[in-house]
Amino acid sequence: MGVVTWNTADLTVGALRRLLDSDQGCDLRVLVHDNASHDGTAEAIAQYVPEAEVEVGPENVGFARGVNQLLARSKAPWFVALNSDAWPEPGALGRMVEAAQREPKVAAVAPLLLRPDGEVEHSTHRFPSLTVASIDALGARKWLPRNLSDSLCLEGAWRHDRPRSVDWAVGAAILIRREALEEIGPFDERFFMYVEDLEWCWRAHRCGWDVRFEPSAVVRHVGNVSGSSRFGTRRAALEAANLLTFLSDTHGPRWVGTYRALTAFAAATRMVGTRLVGRQGESARWRRQVVANLGWSELPQTSACAGRRSEDGSGSSTSGDTRGERPGDTSGERPGEPRVSVAVSSYRRARLLPRLVAGLEAQTLTPEQFEVIVVDNASPDDTSAVLEELASRSALQLRPLRAPVQRGPAAGRNLAWRAARAPVVAFTDDDCVPTPRWLESGLSALDQARVVVGRTAPPADQLHKAEGAFARVLSVDEVRFFETCNIFYHREDLVAAGGFEEGYRNPGGEDTDLALRVLRDDSEAVFAPEALVHHDVRPGNLRAALREATRWTDVPLVVRRHPRARRRLLHRWVFWKPSHPPAICAAIGLLLALRFRPGLVLVLPWLRYRLSTEPAAPGGVLRVIALPGALALDLLEVGVMIRGSVRHRTVVL
Repeated sequence: MGVVTWNTADLTVGALRRLLDSDQGCDLRVLVHDNASHDGTAEAIAQYVPEAEVEVGPENVGFARGVNQLLARSKAPWFVALNSDAWPEPGALGRMVEAAQREPKVAAVAPLLLRPDGEVEHSTHRFPSLTVASIDALGARKWLPRNLSDSLCLEGAWRHDRPRSVDWAVGAAILIRREALEEIGPFDERFFMYVEDLEWCWRAHRCGWDVRFEPSAVVRHVGNVSGSSRFGTRRAALEAANLLTFLSDTHGPRWVGTYRALTAFAAATRMVGTRLVGRQGESARWRRQVVANLGWSELPQTSACAGRRSEDGSGSSTSGDTRGERPGDTSGERPGEPRVSVAVSSYRRARLLPRLVAGLEAQTLTPEQFEVIVVDNASPDDTSAVLEELASRSALQLRPLRAPVQRGPAAGRNLAWRAARAPVVAFTDDDCVPTPRWLESGLSALDQARVVVGRTAPPADQLHKAEGAFARVLSVDEVRFFETCNIFYHREDLVAAGGFEEGYRNPGGEDTDLALRVLRDDSEAVFAPEALVHHDVRPGNLRAALREATRWTDVPLVVRRHPRARRRLLHRWVFWKPSHPPAICAAIGLLLALRFRPGLVLVLPWLRYRLSTEPAAPGGVLRVIALPGALALDLLEVGVMIRGSVRHRTVVL
């Protein structure tokens, strides 16, 4: 069990004594993280609750980061996050564990929360939706049928009388399964407090886990003691800003705009209604909600280093963030923690994993200085078994994770970095082999940057494969598209940016999008040529090349979200590749030639490009034979860009 405290000495001592003096039906270890209280909270706990293990932090890092630090101290299969103003009634924790054990896909169990006077605290909810927001805006809650209100988990109608699955539960008291935590990742430290429980439950459901409500487990909760003391009336502003951050990550700007308008209108209606009947205090509370939902209120200051996303979904720093001054500072490393975490998402490449691990074992860093997290993205082959075997015999700190469903490399990489313990995360792929100085060189370059792109080249023993027509060779000799086969980030920047955007329909573009969000303040990435990774050559195959071309429909989405990057990413501001303008001319020329033979002259620029500048195959004869396939590939890519341009309402050809 973990408890985060801040200036609640008497209340916390009383709550912990009630907990430890009762029979909870299970073995219990109590861990406390004190957020630099100045009222003697830590000393009081040490004196009156000696059974608790107290760790005092140097500053107030907030609730989410405090819980994460407690999770790092615990290795138990079950962990209960408990507010400092809450205490379970006898047997409550044991019942929560029993409820979770009955269903192996339950990530978390929430108890019935009661106020000290016995009033039910509405603590389980549906995820934010336009349906419920519209109901509130129309004032239609009281007109809905009871069963519908109950299914929507609406306060006052939701029956707390039976166990059931819920979307999310308030984190005042929640049991977490360690196995699920390793897949889902820790709490999002962008949120100093508020909304971190909603965001974690959202990720749990996205990973295929369930959240359960267990009414037989009762926890008493005073409620909002630290929050009121810390933020006062500006608590609503912080909660609304955090909710906006979460919704911007998960739903997009148009949905968020509609949701904000509906919730602000609903709060305004209640403000007017309560003022008309003379309830001035309640009216003032609703007024604060209106101002907060519209984003007009001043946000309270926090001392956490985690960034808060701005309304457009891009990362911006809170007042406590000094990364702009010292972008590469890794002095926050704590003894016993690795310097860097290597994150890999793998799918159906079990045979390649031993080679990747061997390359990591040859690093100049010692095994104690880095960890390796490989996510099996629900592979149908024996990837999980191979990873387990590698972890058992390797000297590396190798942690295999498995995603319950295959949701693409972005989701797999998010799962990996969120489980990382180091302040720096290095990404590579399962078809890559890093050279021995890869990690050392990347870390050195990151001392002066927010993002480091390493050099990527084909292995020497695979160069012969590149001689075939339409072979696909990934070589990175500059900073442009931020390929995730070889890139380094500060973990705090990943937290602030929210990680990879999983909304991209195909794997392609999400890596560039992430880097541009991290670099939104016009800082530049650094290219580190000595941080070298060898990437496998994919042998020549026109069918495979055509199939791969169809995955790039989201390139226009990257340009739409980052219009300033158009010059960086595109050829002549409009074209994805230099081959596309002459290919378009060639297509026009061929169509004209059906009626007007001189139209074939428009094909010449493309022929020159494909025969001399970027041939589809080496060798004079082979590159001529490959011309029809090369034209088909270029025109298919143009068609994919047109389709993406229409879908995302921005022009890329």
